[in-house]
Amino acid sequence: MTSVKILCNRKTFLSILKYHCLGRLRRSTLLFICLLSICSACSANRELIKEKARAREELGLSYIQQGNLKAGLENLIEAARLDPDNPEIHNELALAYKDNRLYKEALAHFEKALSLRPDFSEAWNNRGTVYLLTGKWDSAINCFEKALTNVTYRTPEFAYNNLGLAYYNKGDYHKAIEYYGQALETSPSYVVCHTNLGLAYEAARKWEKAVDAYQRAISYEPKYAAAHFNLGRLYLKLGRKAEAAQELSQTLEIEPEGRLAEEAKRLLEKAK
Repeated sequence: MTSVKILCNRKTFLSILKYHCLGRLRRSTLLFICLLSICSACSANRELIKEKARAREELGLSYIQQGNLKAGLENLIEAARLDPDNPEIHNELALAYKDNRLYKEALAHFEKALSLRPDFSEAWNNRGTVYLLTGKWDSAINCFEKALTNVTYRTPEFAYNNLGLAYYNKGDYHKAIEYYGQALETSPSYVVCHTNLGLAYEAARKWEKAVDAYQRAISYEPKYAAAHFNLGRLYLKLGRKAEAAQELSQTLEIEPEGRLAEEAKRLLEKAK
């Protein structure tokens, strides 16, 4: 009797245990489904917010391209608020601050972009340009060098050119020439860099090399007023007045108004 009783109790216990286990399983499954639904909803909501941020970013960049810097900045600020962990948005916002000459704010957002993506070469280069604008040459050099450590950087010629600018402003013209040369090895048709190279050769008193650099810039972009102006100015310095007058006249034809035009007119009077 005792054995039977024990056996019956064991069967009852196993039935109860099975019931409770199935109940717990059902409750766990229901809980999992609820959590999954919540996660899916959260994920969908995050994606919607990111889409809104991207739309704001594109709108801001569009305003900036149209010359409306204030509206561009406002939209990029909102984009960064919506998607604060997006390094590209912080980089664009920093550039907008830079365009508005708000350099402290620009540096803060470049810093944020780089904290989110330490190998973000474009942000390193862009950050360096703020230091160029504020005359902090060594800080600029450090940024450009970091931009170049990333082998996947698609436009290293910009960082090389900017390194040249930093060294030029430090008075190290030979180092500037070296970095301009590296930029042109990467991008031979980089007309701004050819012109910068001409200025560095002038500073180093290598007149014919400067002439050649300006002429190369013009060969790649015949309507580049700055190259014509610098070549005309150099010809005038070298006493080659007829050639100077030709280049300065070309400058005025391309750019008839503005500071460059005013200086070209002044020098053209001397070339006559």
